[in-house]
Amino acid sequence: MRIKLHNLNKTYQSGIETTRVLRDIDLVLESGSWLTITGPSGSGKTTLMRCLSAIEKADSGNARLGQLDVMVASEEERRQFRRNHLGYIFQDFQLFQQFDVLTNVMIPLLPYQARITIERKAKELLETVGLSHRSHHMPSQLSGGEKQRVAIARALMNDPQLLLCDEPTGNLDLENRNKIMETIKQIHRQGVTVVLVTHDPELAQFGDILYEMRDGELRRKESMKTRG
Repeated sequence: MRIKLHNLNKTYQSGIETTRVLRDIDLVLESGSWLTITGPSGSGKTTLMRCLSAIEKADSGNARLGQLDVMVASEEERRQFRRNHLGYIFQDFQLFQQFDVLTNVMIPLLPYQARITIERKAKELLETVGLSHRSHHMPSQLSGGEKQRVAIARALMNDPQLLLCDEPTGNLDLENRNKIMETIKQIHRQGVTVVLVTHDPELAQFGDILYEMRDGELRRKESMKTRG
């Protein structure tokens, strides 16, 4: 999926105070690329990801995700885009504590496809991330690394063309961080466009395009990169 952002701006209002979170963002990312964005907490990275996921619209500028013109799309069109084309991996997992692992993976497609079809695919994805033996465990019974692998399996349920990873290893130890990054590399090799956001400079080695975000501005960095 090709991504093109031009002159994107976003502000938030809190009382009488206005905070400009995104400042004139320009970005072109070709289909199948891996973009890594570094930067400190509070620099605007998560807001940019919410615009890239079509969860939010910017205040001004242009944003095109594949065939979707985010700025003119209706809420339903943006919802369909996320359901059909997007995978999102969150730092805090966002698993449903009342459901077991298998159901958590199935949830994105449960209202839209036959349960038997979804369950088969969810089991295959759990096998891919090495968690078949945990399919009927509850999230509270999993380690942090296992929870994140469940979140990855869930993000892959719709065969996404675009995978957004917002601090996907922020709560993990070194061993689990490396496992998660290896899984994301495997996904990227299948032709999926990846955007990875991190405040960890060590993760800047992953991917093939590197940008830094500071005070709402996105700037390309020259760096030796290891392709995913």
